[in-house]
Amino acid sequence: MLRTTTTAAVRAFKPVQVSAVARRNYSDKFGDKEKAEEAQYIRAKEAEQTKKLKQELAKKEKELADLKKENNKK
Repeated sequence: MLRTTTTAAVRAFKPVQVSAVARRNYSDKFGDKEKAEEAQYIRAKEAEQTKKLKQELAKKEKELADLKKENNKK
């Protein structure tokens, strides 16, 4: 009986060269994603500020209406 030995073939992989165009496209996509996230954050903050300002406006309008009613009673 013959004994055969197998050796695992070890391949040396050469690093893949990434072209400048591919790097630029990747960085553009990353930049686009970052810009989109910043825009989303800003929209959320502006919506929050708008909500607060509307609440303050409603409160002031109520106070004004109350003052007008009080003034008309006199």
